[in-house]
Amino acid sequence: MSHSPNQVSLPPLPFIPDELIEEILSRLPVRSLLQFRCVCKSWMSLISDPYFVKKHLQLSAQSTNLTRHRIILTDTTAEFHLKSCPLTSLFHNPSTICEDLNYPVKNKFRHDGIVGSCNGLLCFAVKGDSVLLWNPSTRVSKKSPPLCNNWRPGCFTNFGLGYDQKNDDYKVVAVFCDPNVFFAETNVKVYSMASKSWRKIQDFPHGVTPYQNSGKFVSGTLNWDANYAVGNSNSSLWIIVSLDLHKETYNEILPPHYEKEECSTPSLGTLKGCLCMNYDYKKSYFVLWLMKDYGVRESWVKMVTVPYLPNPEYFSYSGPYCISDNGEVLLMFEFDLILYDPRDQSFKYPKVHSGKSWFDAEVYAETLLSPIKH
Repeated sequence: MSHSPNQVSLPPLPFIPDELIEEILSRLPVRSLLQFRCVCKSWMSLISDPYFVKKHLQLSAQSTNLTRHRIILTDTTAEFHLKSCPLTSLFHNPSTICEDLNYPVKNKFRHDGIVGSCNGLLCFAVKGDSVLLWNPSTRVSKKSPPLCNNWRPGCFTNFGLGYDQKNDDYKVVAVFCDPNVFFAETNVKVYSMASKSWRKIQDFPHGVTPYQNSGKFVSGTLNWDANYAVGNSNSSLWIIVSLDLHKETYNEILPPHYEKEECSTPSLGTLKGCLCMNYDYKKSYFVLWLMKDYGVRESWVKMVTVPYLPNPEYFSYSGPYCISDNGEVLLMFEFDLILYDPRDQSFKYPKVHSGKSWFDAEVYAETLLSPIKH
């Protein structure tokens, strides 16, 4: 067949092996992958495959930068509005644009707040009776069955979300406490994402009562700050209780050696995959410690001491939510996000558009993990 003088013959498209396509796609952000599912059936099948989801998660976990992490913010209104923005934008830009997130529970008034995040999954307590597991990146969610507690009014439920690597299972632990009884024994249940059901496990050690905050996930364990009753007296000690999610056994984690007098009750958190502890000292400083080698008391390191801003008698720092490679710490004070740079002891106030004041925050990774198909 003859060709006209102006006709151009295009070279054939190069053949790309499936293995190479997989390697390329597994390194892309979640938002790109969600769009690329529409390219062809084979890409749709690959991106939805559990093996690919796990590989993408592992590669994201190996990355030390914050480009694949976002922060979810809840405002101070009763309707539980959720917004999300890139974590890196708060550190590098004077202003950040947030996107609205549609909370999957229809009745927004039935919530207790954010429990925590693990590998891209967020856990929300729903009036202490159940939990919602939600991947805000893919908008897929799963609500647990009710706990069916028969406890009297005034009791509270303390939750924690973590990953049991040996069983490849995500678990939510619910600790039921009765504040009407001094150092009452607790009642503990575990929700398995694999079995989609609750079951009872061993209670907290006798005389140990966790505070009303969530368990923090580190190295296959959930960790709570708690009160421990001393003998038959009314005195108590502040301790850290650890629950191994595979063995489902408890241990005590020793805090750092610190000056306890004139300090507030410490709180726990996580930073860079490590357990951290913070407290107020004389309401003048916010002191942050990091446990670099989990379970080893000698590995506690004092990371930073943040001076208090005006009005410390009315407000305390919340967080920390993140610490950058250069040491900047992301906190919340008076319902606003703030950044503290210990190098020059300066504060920055990143402006977040479409939001006025914040009640709670949680950092999460962007992943493809599904609370339904796992």
